[in-house]
Amino acid sequence: MASKDLLRYDGQGELALSRRAEPNEVPEEMIQRQKTGAAALCLACQSSGLEDKEIYSALKIDAGYFSRMKKGEASLQADQVQPFCEVVGNLIYVQWQAYQVGCKLVLIKSEAERRAEHAEERLRAVDAENKLMRQLLQGRAVAA
Repeated sequence: MASKDLLRYDGQGELALSRRAEPNEVPEEMIQRQKTGAAALCLACQSSGLEDKEIYSALKIDAGYFSRMKKGEASLQADQVQPFCEVVGNLIYVQWQAYQVGCKLVLIKSEAERRAEHAEERLRAVDAENKLMRQLLQGRAVAA
């Protein structure tokens, strides 16, 4: 009877076995020193602080395939690169790839980010103008 109770569904949802790493970085020189893509992938995983199981589970990759990726016997599929970077919380793997062809990564700003930066610049200019006006008014009040 006890075994039947263990199989009974209690209505509780299943907890996710994976989590995403906090954003993390390593020095660019360390990335560039990696000799292979597998070494760069391992560095990205290590820097994340996550266990391998958390990474391959989140990506829905077989444990054996993930192990072969880390040994350089398999590669991360192109459609898994972006989810991989999100899970490990860094761009180490793609930074290494870019370096291999003599490039560096540049994050693309969205239109919203560009507008926000422009608004912040205008606000700083208005703040500086207001500060100058207050100083001038205080100077005149003192002089009068």
